[in-house]
Amino acid sequence: MQLADTTLCFGCWKYSPGTGTLWRIADLADSSVSSSDIISTDNVHTIVLEPRLHELLNYFLQRPDLIHAKSDLLDAVWGDAEGTDAALMRAIGVLRKLLQDTSKPATYIETLSKRGYRWVAPLQIAPPVVTDKVALKMKTPVAASLVSEQPDSSVTADAVASAQLRRRREKQRRLGLLSAFFVCAVSALVISLLLFFGKTNFIPSFTQQVTISAMAGREQKPLLSLDQQTVYYQQQTVERQWRWIAHHLSNHRKQLQVQQFSSLGAAQWFDGQLVFQAKQQNKCSIFRILPERLDVEAEAWLPCRQFMLQGLAAQGDELVWLDQHSESGAPQLWRFNGQKAELQQTFSPAYRRPVAALLDRKQVWVLLQQDDFNTSLFRFNLNTAALQKVADFPYAFHTLSAWDDKRLLLSSPAGSFIFSTEQSQLIPLQLASGAFVDQQRVTDRLLATQIPRDSADLLPLQPATSGRSSTLLSASPWLSSNKTDQLLSWNAAQAALASERSGLPQIWWFDGTKVSQLTRFSQWRQITQLLWAGSELHAVIDQQLFVVSLSDGALTPVLFQDRQLRHFAVCNNQWFWAEFGHQQWQLKTMNQQQIPIELLADSIDVRCAPDQSLLVLQQDGRILRVWPDSGKQQLLPWRLNWRQLNGNSWTTTSNGLYWLDTEGQLWLARWGQMQSERLQSPELLQVTGLYGQLDHEQLFLQLTRDPETDVVWLQPQPLQ
Repeated sequence: MQLADTTLCFGCWKYSPGTGTLWRIADLADSSVSSSDIISTDNVHTIVLEPRLHELLNYFLQRPDLIHAKSDLLDAVWGDAEGTDAALMRAIGVLRKLLQDTSKPATYIETLSKRGYRWVAPLQIAPPVVTDKVALKMKTPVAASLVSEQPDSSVTADAVASAQLRRRREKQRRLGLLSAFFVCAVSALVISLLLFFGKTNFIPSFTQQVTISAMAGREQKPLLSLDQQTVYYQQQTVERQWRWIAHHLSNHRKQLQVQQFSSLGAAQWFDGQLVFQAKQQNKCSIFRILPERLDVEAEAWLPCRQFMLQGLAAQGDELVWLDQHSESGAPQLWRFNGQKAELQQTFSPAYRRPVAALLDRKQVWVLLQQDDFNTSLFRFNLNTAALQKVADFPYAFHTLSAWDDKRLLLSSPAGSFIFSTEQSQLIPLQLASGAFVDQQRVTDRLLATQIPRDSADLLPLQPATSGRSSTLLSASPWLSSNKTDQLLSWNAAQAALASERSGLPQIWWFDGTKVSQLTRFSQWRQITQLLWAGSELHAVIDQQLFVVSLSDGALTPVLFQDRQLRHFAVCNNQWFWAEFGHQQWQLKTMNQQQIPIELLADSIDVRCAPDQSLLVLQQDGRILRVWPDSGKQQLLPWRLNWRQLNGNSWTTTSNGLYWLDTEGQLWLARWGQMQSERLQSPELLQVTGLYGQLDHEQLFLQLTRDPETDVVWLQPQPLQ
């Protein structure tokens, strides 16, 4: 059946195979429905299918009543062996959900066990729309109804007066129409001028989403080709390797890269080639390849020390990238001079790591991460080598792109923002429901990666006994939410955590019998730590320390405001914290006069330890055990790579010091011993956080599931 120029009807739907558009109409089985009712689309529900579902539904409708094996559907719709049974089942499920095909037996798509699928609904071809002929009647002029301006004996005075009144009304009507036309013309001119002069300041809401990739697994880091006909994005294979896919937008055909990498960074266009950072066999290199030759090995072109997800930037004949010093870890900016790499700038080693770079007219915008929740923006001039710090942000921005020639587009877990470089102002960007990264503005749309929010769980770990491996215990019912849970802290019989189980991140409290929501934030607030000081619950929110009321969730600020305070610890009833200022880290506490004093320089983080001591993480990754009262220090034989791990990757319990390495392995160093042991935990998901208390043996793990991500278009909401 040729579908392109037809309109089909089945069940309660009308469908255009050429455009992939569904209209919900009345049930065709209803004898009261006429063909004109089928054609009308006024006040009906409209659905535009994404490309993969469009092709799948067309395939069924071209071959109704036939049984289609899974392999046939995958070959016809997915092609090139890139589809999977899971992807097909997901697509069938989505199509059934859109068609509201929930009855038993199936109304539209029937499943035949071990055989395949079949379209079972009767099809009708809708008749063409016939335009009704409308007779146009010309209104007879008022004057024509009168025989003359000079009345004769048959025309009475009343008739003349009536004619004159009708002429005045007609004149007034024409003047009214002319005035209305003039007002509309002036209004249109004013609106056009406002749009013309204010278009650079207008920021639409991107609330409409169209999926591009729609494949099983993870796709990310999209890049539009120079002719805007192809989207290149990364896909993770079943072997957990990464490769590029060329997705042709006109026919949705895909070309898969034959070469695979253990890590793959965002790509840029340089000299007509696809240039990107990647790791193979634990070695970082900058690769380049012709975009149409994904069937050959990419060339390892330039060396790099530390792999960066978004460390490359290119424009015209300029190419720059971010790296880190091999010893100090200080962020660095490099430039390709046409023959080799040249170091342009080294930043303070107090910054955790470089995040992203953007090149615009010889200006390099560099985003550096201070810690898990704060970033700094710098501008470097390639012509003059001048460096300027532009702003500090209380957000963990991880992608950076251009909005226009005066504004930047930044994204973080808290959302996406437009940053005005002239006014140093952050403006929230309204996007479709969900979380998005890798945004790039393409004319009036955004190209982005959609990521799920519900990706972290908390589970207790049973400590290993002699001859046995550590095992995960079942979480208590109050701890199970199937949403992102983190920042667990407990004291005696009560506990607190940050969770997104009600939408936005909120603080929740377990009193020993029930769990309840304490805070009710109406907008995103950055909760970075929860801790107990005696019976009082404290929270670090937007870099400020608060006491949280357990009765109504009210927040009372304590200690100091307007200071860049980071991780806190209450050890032996004394407060300690790390503070970032003037591009350096310090460990601080308060003296007897409640005045902040510095204990140690270059100190990133702190934990409580036995015998009235502290464990202090130094900027070089070393761990010091410090006794504040006596000033005694002991260097421990372990290092933590804080630049690659998050702030919750180490903790202390009554057993000892637990930490994660860069491979996600869990280690334990028991108190009083100068050696460590690796803990074997069966079939753990990716461990991204550790939570413990010094006076308790129990350790909780934050486990992160591999998210399924998709490449999408975000389109602006149409003006009403």
